Amino acid sequence: MVSSDSKNLISRNELRAIAEARMTEAEHLLDRGLFAGAMFMGGCALECFLKLAICCTLKLDELPPVFKTHKLEDLILYTGFQKELRGSETLRESFDLIVDAWKPDGRSRLLYADPAGFDHDQAHQFLSQLRDPEHGVISWLKNRLS
Repeated sequence: MVSSDSKNLISRNELRAIAEARMTEAEHLLDRGLFAGAMFMGGCALECFLKLAICCTLKLDELPPVFKTHKLEDLILYTGFQKELRGSETLRESFDLIVDAWKPDGRSRLLYADPAGFDHDQAHQFLSQLRDPEHGVISWLKNRLS
């Protein structure tokens, strides 16, 4: 789905589609008992939604390569929504739990550790931090992008 542009940039529409697909994949993996994969795909979904928010904030049609990072803390800063996120205790807690699991060592653990080391409660809580209608980070972001 990456743009055929010579710069290999990803458009807003592509980012939105990828983000939605990753969240759907996370849900399916959770339903099938693949907990580490569900958490990994959920983190990917958030990363894509944050990159979409950056494009919207900066009024860009495509994501510049400078924003191709996996650091969620940096991405939220670039969206311009950090102050608002940090101003809500429950939203901040949700984001911080996700960030803790998504830091480089956490991503590596999700990718390379024994999948049996993860359980339904962990994955369900992680995805709830993303999708909860009131306190989920992705739900919150989507309301700002609409």
